[in-house]
Amino acid sequence: MSEFRIHHQVSELFSLLGLSPDTAEKYTEQLRDSVERGRGSEGGPSGGGAVRAVAEAAPDPAAFLANYHELKSRNVQGLDGLVEVLGGLVGSVGAREAVEGSSKLRLREDGISLSSVSDILADIQNVTNTKLSADQLNKLRERLLRESQLRHAPASLRIGEGGVEREGERRIQCPGPETPPWLHNRPYLSLDFLKTENRHQVAALGDIASTSQEHQLIEDVLSVMLGVEGTYITVTLPVKHYDPPIFSVDPSVEPSLSTLVSRILPLCGHYSQVVKFVESRNSYHHGLVNQALGAAITSLLKDYMLLVTQLEEQHRRWALTLHKLYFYVEKTMAVMALLADVTKVISKSECHGGGVLTLLHDRTLSLTGSGQLQDVMLFLTQAAAVPYMDMLAKWLYRGIIKDPYQEFMVVDRESGREEDKNGEDAKDPGDDYWGKRYTPVPHNIPSFLQPHANVILRTGKYLNVIRQSDEGVTCPQQETLTYDLHRCFYAEVIESTYNFASKRLLELLMKEKDLMGRLRSVKHYFLLDQGDFVVQLMSLCEEELSKNIDDVLPTRLESLLELALRTSAANSDLYKDDVECDLQPITLINQMQRILSIEVEEEQDFFPSEERLQLTGLEGFSLGYRVTWPVSLVLDKKTIACYKMIFRHLFYCKHVERLLCRVWVSNKVAKSFPLSASRTYTAAFALRQRMLNFIQNIEYYMMFEVIERNWQIFIGKMQKVDNVDEVLTFHNDFLDGCLKDCMLTAPELLRMISKLTSICVSFANFIEDSPDPAATTHEVSQSFEQTISRFELQFSGMIYTLMERISEMGRDHYNDALVNVIYRLDFNMYYTRKHEHLRLVGSPEASSSADNSSRPLSADEHSHS
Repeated sequence: MSEFRIHHQVSELFSLLGLSPDTAEKYTEQLRDSVERGRGSEGGPSGGGAVRAVAEAAPDPAAFLANYHELKSRNVQGLDGLVEVLGGLVGSVGAREAVEGSSKLRLREDGISLSSVSDILADIQNVTNTKLSADQLNKLRERLLRESQLRHAPASLRIGEGGVEREGERRIQCPGPETPPWLHNRPYLSLDFLKTENRHQVAALGDIASTSQEHQLIEDVLSVMLGVEGTYITVTLPVKHYDPPIFSVDPSVEPSLSTLVSRILPLCGHYSQVVKFVESRNSYHHGLVNQALGAAITSLLKDYMLLVTQLEEQHRRWALTLHKLYFYVEKTMAVMALLADVTKVISKSECHGGGVLTLLHDRTLSLTGSGQLQDVMLFLTQAAAVPYMDMLAKWLYRGIIKDPYQEFMVVDRESGREEDKNGEDAKDPGDDYWGKRYTPVPHNIPSFLQPHANVILRTGKYLNVIRQSDEGVTCPQQETLTYDLHRCFYAEVIESTYNFASKRLLELLMKEKDLMGRLRSVKHYFLLDQGDFVVQLMSLCEEELSKNIDDVLPTRLESLLELALRTSAANSDLYKDDVECDLQPITLINQMQRILSIEVEEEQDFFPSEERLQLTGLEGFSLGYRVTWPVSLVLDKKTIACYKMIFRHLFYCKHVERLLCRVWVSNKVAKSFPLSASRTYTAAFALRQRMLNFIQNIEYYMMFEVIERNWQIFIGKMQKVDNVDEVLTFHNDFLDGCLKDCMLTAPELLRMISKLTSICVSFANFIEDSPDPAATTHEVSQSFEQTISRFELQFSGMIYTLMERISEMGRDHYNDALVNVIYRLDFNMYYTRKHEHLRLVGSPEASSSADNSSRPLSADEHSHS
């Protein structure tokens, strides 16, 4: 079993036990190693070692093995994988202790406490020495009963998909009309043996002549062959409904005759099993496949009954002996044994729909070269597959699921909506339509359709989407689908329907709905592709967005956004009216943290408290975008949310750049200052330029080296696209690449960039509020220089930490694009030298000297400004 399967099984098991996912992560590796050791000790991956390990650890090994083999005979899926995980759990002491501790805790919360046998024995001993009250005795009795029930579950209980089920009861897996009560109240409608309480006492058959004995035994055998108990052959009904009955022959019969009869009686048991299966599977809830299989078996039973009728005719003419009877039924016995075996497996596994077809197909393949038996199985499989193939044809040719008993390989999570074309939901199925509405059902996928399951799912989904716009769409080449032992027939039909559906839907999206035009429009606004639009938007909305987010008027923002669209190059965009404003109540870091669900101690500060965060409109501002069906398949809410996060990141960086540029404009008046005053501002000017250099390089990296590069790769792939799934995959790859390389999916890097932008904003606000240096005192100038020095230390230290972390991540994940940020931020090795100097000096007082020693670098930076 792969590591992924082990992790999945462990997570499911631990979630049921109430353990945290972190515990599952902690013990997955231990369990995997334990499973591997178990395999190695047993010499192969058969799982026998895991079964023995779990059995040895079970309170009742014999009961565990009996239940395991019972589930194995029912063809329960995933049984071996679960046993392997349990075997690893038994071998891992730490994991076992964690599970036991959690189990005891949950039992304690439910008012149940497990006691060891020694504790109970000690309490019993105390009873003999101490006189207990009636209440104490009742509590002790309850503990004993509870302990016995938990440790030794009754063997008559078995676990099924629906929970605990008593032996002989049948689970109702599929919906459907109830069976009429008169069918159960009239037992003589059955062709199977009836349960008889009182039997008439008859004389021993051995008292008469052997010829008469044989004649009477033939009479009884022919009756038992049709489900009627004979006079001298009695029937005992089985405990389990899928087992054959037990036959008993009068012990006084001559041994040679009794031996011949015993060789024929298994045929009668096979008949009973087959008839019982047919009569039980006629109920609605067992599904159409089981009903079709029962009808096909009934047609074979007619031939069987015809044979019995012919034998009765010979018997009436005294022309039939037991030897002849056995000769006539010998070939039929093999067929009936096959039918009984198949029906028993289906009854034990309680499968329906595609699961039944899988069993029939596998049995048909296993009988290759068996002649008549394979022909019989082929006939049964073809007959049982008729309703399933009808469902498959409707799905492949029209994109419709007509599955009243949940037998098909695809399930509609919102059943009924595909037929409602007048409702609003039919026109806008929702954002989870593609990924969640139509999902495969693994246990209902026949094995002969397993290689084509993904194509079948996509074909019907394509047609269903097309039907939302064109109700009359059907596949032009429709062939009647029937079961075939060779898969090439299915492959041709499925491939042709898939090609039609994918081509038609792709034309609908690309040509009729202008998908690429929509994507370019989204890129213009969310990825800041329209430069003049961004400038206009920030200029118009800056005053409103500077307020607290609760004080921002959405209606005013909408008006300003529309004005920015009309007065920029975006006015020529056909889809500009679909852009809208959106205000997020949390910061970008909190939003990303909620998505990534990373809860480590260092990052708990990302999560906001219960009180609403005090954000400005600039920190919470984002754009929205309205899309219609079927373009919403590609631009769903999740995708738009990714675009919004990239926009928020870029937009705030643009805001920081705007503030720093404003500082640069306001500092131009320093040219008129006297020399002594201008020197006070020298360090601030250098720091401002480094901040501006940082924010511009970050923007350039994200917009050109990440977004534009990924966009060109995406456009190249879209020119060769063949189906909508590829469109979704390529578009998701484009967004994932942008989010990752823009450092939005790395919480640590995003936190550092956020702190750097916060330092830049604080610095810009400080410079804007600073007084004229010509009118300040010496003490004020000293305080100004110290504040600038603190800004410089914070900024330089954070940039170096950011570059160091980027370098580590680039080495660990081989991300060349991310490493390019280092060369842009530290192109002249300024920060590296400064950090090395501070490390060598090792004192905070060296910061001012470090700044003075780097004057040539600052001059170099001024030359780049």
